[in-house]
Order: sequence, then C-alpha cells, then structure tokens
Amino acid sequence: MRYGVVSDIHANLPALRAALSRLRAEGVDRWLCAGDLVGYGPQPNECVAELAALDPVCIAGNHELIALGELSGQRCSRRAKQSLDWTRNELAEDTRRYLTTLPRTATLPGLVMAHGSLADAEEYIRGPEQATAQLDRLAEAHPDARVLLLGHTHRAMLHRHVAGPLPVSHTEPAELVEGQRYLVNPGSVGQSRQREPHPLARFALLELPERGGPAQVRFFAERYDHRAVRRELRAEGLPADSMHVRPGPVATAIRRARRVGGLLLGR
Repeated sequence: MRYGVVSDIHANLPALRAALSRLRAEGVDRWLCAGDLVGYGPQPNECVAELAALDPVCIAGNHELIALGELSGQRCSRRAKQSLDWTRNELAEDTRRYLTTLPRTATLPGLVMAHGSLADAEEYIRGPEQATAQLDRLAEAHPDARVLLLGHTHRAMLHRHVAGPLPVSHTEPAELVEGQRYLVNPGSVGQSRQREPHPLARFALLELPERGGPAQVRFFAERYDHRAVRRELRAEGLPADSMHVRPGPVATAIRRARRVGGLLLGR
C-alpha cells in the first residue's frame, strides 16, 4: 500500500496542490492527512474541499479542534489566535461539517496516526527521548503497528525505536526494517518553519506492504507559488509571512517590528 502523506496544510491551497500533484505522479493508493488543514492560511474552505475529494484517512489537528471550540486557544501564539479568529468566521457550513467528523487518531494496518502525540494534539514531539517514549506507547497500545505517523512540529522527522533519529533525505527513500518501529513526521505542507529563501511544501510517500516485508518512506520538499498565498493573506488582513515563519531571534525581531509598524499605521 502506497500512502500519500500530508500534514499541517494550514489553508495554503497552492502548497497543497503542489504536494498532491507530486504524489499523484509518484503513485498513491490511499491518502493520509495528520491534521491541521486550517489555521494561518487564507483558503480554509478550498483546502478542505480539495482534500476531502480524495476521501482520505484524515484526523483533526489542534487548529481544527480550536476552530470548532473543542480546545481552548490558550496555548496558541498571537499569530495563531488571530488566524483562528478569522478562520472561525470564514468556515462554510460544509467545511465545518467535514471537520467535525474527524477523529483525533486513526488506526490502519501497521500504522497509527495522530497529530501532536498519541495522547495530546498540542504536544510537540521534537527530540529523541520524546520520540522513543511515543514508540514505547505505540508498542503497548498497538503491538501490531510498525509506524507512528505524527504532524504538528512542521519539521520532517524519521526516528527508529531504540536506534534513534535517522537522517531525512529528499533524494532517496529510507528503508523501514521489518520488526522495527518508526516515528514518521512528513513536515508541513503549508507553513514552512525552516531557514530557506523560499517556503517549501513538505510531505511524504509511505510504502507499507499489506503482508509485511520491505517498507520505505520518501520525503519531499517542493516549490510552490508562495507569492499568490502572500497576496491572499494581505487581502484578508492576515500576516503576509504566515506561510513561512522563519525560526531564530533575528527573524522573530523582524516579525515583531513589522507588527508594531502595522499597529502604528492603524492596520
């Protein structure tokens, strides 16, 4: 079974279409989405419709749960709160209906999918110790699963139980050794948080044979029309850099200066 894996789309339609186009070219039997279809971006209804048409196995991320009032926004950044306030008012009834049907976790043959962690959609699994602990829980709760698929961090990740973190390659697939458990995070389709000149859409192709045997995962990072998204963000009064939040103190200082400048100008 070849799974096209996307996560953290964040209402970025050009990025989503770039990801789906590349995965279709690679060949996909079934689609998986690890949550956060909405939030930050300017096209929540369009992204939900595009993805729902694929009949994916999809779970709710923390942004869906907050937008629907099932989680509070206390743990959100100012940027996230602003976009979620806007998103709540923009959701069409059919979009809202679809989002309310999404479970918090999903189980498939050999695979369990959650957003942040197995227990908490808002928990960030970033380090080796956290990843190993999640795979320990996977072994206890789902002994037949060989892969735990997570999103939320916006960072691609491949971690093997006991052996630890493995390199993420965008050129060659990584073999998943039979009898071992792996944590896979495809990264974010719609909101890059990397130090890169242009935002890239990140996603993965996961191949799990239905009767055991060799399995593999391949990671992708694709260019898309980020300028079109930036124009849409400006048109809706949302932060224009929401689709590319560069990490680090310098980038943070620049964002704060822009925000203060916008307030002074009455924007």
